[in-house]
Amino acid sequence: MSMRRQKPDDRYQKLIAHWEPLSPLVEGYRTLRLNIQFSMGDKLMQTILVTSPGASEGKTITAANLSLMMAKDHKKTVLLDFDLRNPRVHFTFDMPNLYGISSYFSDMCQIADIIQPSGVSELSIITAGPIPHTPAEMLGTPRLLELMAYLRHNYEFVIVDSPPLIVSDAMVLAREMDGCVMVVDASKTKRDSAVKAVDQLKAAGANLLGVVLNNKKVGKREGYYGYGYNA
Repeated sequence: MSMRRQKPDDRYQKLIAHWEPLSPLVEGYRTLRLNIQFSMGDKLMQTILVTSPGASEGKTITAANLSLMMAKDHKKTVLLDFDLRNPRVHFTFDMPNLYGISSYFSDMCQIADIIQPSGVSELSIITAGPIPHTPAEMLGTPRLLELMAYLRHNYEFVIVDSPPLIVSDAMVLAREMDGCVMVVDASKTKRDSAVKAVDQLKAAGANLLGVVLNNKKVGKREGYYGYGYNA
């Protein structure tokens, strides 16, 4: 896939940080990037998990555009699709998914074999790979720590698109990350669900950096608008 080609209609809104960087909608992602960087202080904030209370709330789009913003800030970045049950990153970037995280966890290939170029300078992609039978069991192996150690060594930022919090996999991943961002959909997420999700993350020992309000109407346009803040 080449991000340098003429923008395709079906991905235009999804990867707006690349195709229309001056759009007001992109300002939310820029704010999110800055808030994450400001929250770092003297702390190491290299691995960032993006999750949501439920499905279809915009976490993949947020993770993708956050990754693009990091790369455009000249930070060497890799985006991982750890939603092994319902992977979407390869659709978002229009790239193959024959091999990915599940392939590495199944000992079918090495880490370097699953890293794909995005077509954007400083941004690499690791797709989920074929959907495994037992995603939770995969995350319980030493390969998770080995993968994260390799990526920490080779990238400035590691952005992880995780499953929603209704899936136990998200909690396993959240505990291993430096920080976590939760995405909620302004038009569908119930307050109780959002509060419960925050409590789940805190109970798991995750470092919740803040919340992104997605799908909020901005002027006459409604789209992927994020606003991050320190929790």
